[in-house]
Amino acid sequence: MADPAETAGPRRGRNRFSLALGLSLAVNVLLLGLIGGAVLGHRSGVGRDHAVTMMALGPYGRALADTDRAAIRKALRAEAPRFREERREVRQGFRDMLTALRGETFDADRIAAVLDRQEARVQAHAEMVRKLMLDRLSAMSLDERSAFADRLERVLRHGPPGRNRCEAPPHAP
Repeated sequence: MADPAETAGPRRGRNRFSLALGLSLAVNVLLLGLIGGAVLGHRSGVGRDHAVTMMALGPYGRALADTDRAAIRKALRAEAPRFREERREVRQGFRDMLTALRGETFDADRIAAVLDRQEARVQAHAEMVRKLMLDRLSAMSLDERSAFADRLERVLRHGPPGRNRCEAPPHAP
């Protein structure tokens, strides 16, 4: 008969990996919710506006002209009802996860289902942001795209803002 400590080791490792993966995904979902909420709840204030947009779009957002960033923000605001529903679903997903984690027995299928739903929400949000970015780039003239490419190259060369690097996003000429 095999020693229970020997057989429990690998399984426990997989469970810990699954839990770590789930927590990582949960943090990502939470961050997307915070970013989306900040973008939608934002009304004015240049400093906050730049910070939220940069987080949501990364280097691309920092390289966009102010008018393009504003257009993406406006499109995101139009999705406000959907975001409210997604936030409700995210909260329910976390409640489901907590219930599953506190269950007497570990139900990997139940937790996987919660994680799958959360991942689908993250993917849907990322796809929407991707589409908005692609729409903005498609609407640009050759000169605008070239200027965007120059700003993007500058942003990539200087890295993220902070620590005396590229403190403010580049502005369109």
